[in-house]
Amino acid sequence: MTSARSTIVRAGIVAVGAGLAAGLLAAPPATAATSTGPRLTVPTSTMNHALSCTGNLRSGKQAPVLFLHGTTSTSKANWSWNWVRAMDAAKRPHCELDSPNGATGDIQVSAEYVVNAIRVMNRAAGRRISIVGHSQGGMVGRWALKYWPDTRAMVDDYVGLASSNHGSSSGVALCVLQRGCSAANWQQSTGSHFLTALNSGPETWPGISYTVVATRYDEIVAPPTAGFLRAGPNVTNTTVQDICPLEIVEHFGMAYDNAAWLVGIDALTHAGPATVSRVPRRCGIPTMPSVNLATFAVDVASALAVTVQNTSSAKTLPAEPALRSYAR
Repeated sequence: MTSARSTIVRAGIVAVGAGLAAGLLAAPPATAATSTGPRLTVPTSTMNHALSCTGNLRSGKQAPVLFLHGTTSTSKANWSWNWVRAMDAAKRPHCELDSPNGATGDIQVSAEYVVNAIRVMNRAAGRRISIVGHSQGGMVGRWALKYWPDTRAMVDDYVGLASSNHGSSSGVALCVLQRGCSAANWQQSTGSHFLTALNSGPETWPGISYTVVATRYDEIVAPPTAGFLRAGPNVTNTTVQDICPLEIVEHFGMAYDNAAWLVGIDALTHAGPATVSRVPRRCGIPTMPSVNLATFAVDVASALAVTVQNTSSAKTLPAEPALRSYAR
């Protein structure tokens, strides 16, 4: 991003003092061996540059939030006009991560950025953080938590909006029809080697609260319940229609939908995952409170333009990328 805001926040990556800023940037070197997971292959400086933060990560009673965007999007397109505005209004510190190539490339690489972001934020905050992800962003952190065990003690809440946790049943057919797909699309297709590895064994980890919010009208994650995680005491799986039965929202709209926001913020402001019975039924309101209706059409058009651009520029592969050795 090249906006004035990103320049300012990167310059101080949250203005918490010189000593803390230095500690924040001192992420484990990409070449260093570690007993907490596979060696990261992306240079630390590159991963740090992809992370933009606002506010003092140590301030406030509630955990700072890491936002992860979906496939073909960016942090600005996915979050700047909805959830980020809400965090700013609440004076809650937060960070946004830009996955490489608009998250169209190998998700195993994007996951390294997430690992680094979790570690950097946890170190800067001195406490656990929370994660909110849309689409691929609601799934990729699970790869990080699975294969880099040290990150599990660093995360409090994990909220996924229209998450691709178990992929899309239409993905393989589309890739075959197109005679190729981006790496991320291959990997998010139902039955992919990537998803098989991700969902083998535990799907969640003790100590982390998981909330997954889906919509019955999702045209990308199909069926919508493919986003749900295995049931457990630390897991809430729900749809926006469980809150507002007449709510009509598709995949993209989950980034700004009011019912999805109500479930997500319930999770982020209470211990444990969201409790559906506790979520207020404020139905008939299509957008979350922080969305500016005067600029809504422009914001949506701008976000979709980013998706079109990243889709057209994505590298097409004839098959799914090979699993890294640590995941085989």
